[in-house]
Amino acid sequence: MNNLSQLLTDNQFNAVYNMLSLGLASMLFTSVFLYISRDRVLPRYRMAVIISGTVTAIAAYHYFRIFDSFNHAFAGPANNPYAYNVGYRYVDWLLTVPLLLVETVAVLAIGRLAQKALLGRLVPAAAAMILLGYPGDAHLDLFGISAPVWGALSTIPFLYILYILFVELTKSLERQSDQVRATVSRLRLLLIATWGVYPITFILAMNAEGFDAMAFVNREIGYSIADVLAKCAYGLTIFKIARMKSAEDSAEFAESEFRD
Repeated sequence: MNNLSQLLTDNQFNAVYNMLSLGLASMLFTSVFLYISRDRVLPRYRMAVIISGTVTAIAAYHYFRIFDSFNHAFAGPANNPYAYNVGYRYVDWLLTVPLLLVETVAVLAIGRLAQKALLGRLVPAAAAMILLGYPGDAHLDLFGISAPVWGALSTIPFLYILYILFVELTKSLERQSDQVRATVSRLRLLLIATWGVYPITFILAMNAEGFDAMAFVNREIGYSIADVLAKCAYGLTIFKIARMKSAEDSAEFAESEFRD
């Protein structure tokens, strides 16, 4: 959508600008922390921490692109030819959402066959959820399908992912300690709470005719808050679980890392 400059008030522009800045900084420095701290867990859990850092690094790059696109589209002259590209978010999610699920399974260090079975269902479902949601959010006229229908279609793989996380994955938690089980349970609740923001924000902005400034602002702020929680807070929780499991597996590690 072109000629977007001057459509936002100063307060609306600053709200989105500051939230995108917060998202970029959060993703960037969470990545730095996770990469630096990967050796603070045992080798078998490092992959989960590295994947967590990769998720936030990918998101940091895309937040830079989103930030740049926003500035070009809304801070230019009245005849500004630039359009705001919502596609950056969906490319980011297409890469990072499957990785979020991979790190969840990886940190539990369950058997190879069990991991393969879980990821073989989770990753395609995550990709389908993102790909089906994009045409509705971008208001693309594909196959004559309306935005609400695209949103409903993307909900199907979303519900399937929740089923696997809350039913299938629970079977793998039986062999975990009480502390790890409790933390993983909170991790899954964090995931469903943050992922729940996306469809709510999608629905609120879906029925706006033309460009609705308030709907746009709410969408960008909602997506950014959900991203920070679903990637940064989630990744740091994965790191916490990896530390706990490392301490459980090795008394020497526990002594060196957690001694008073």
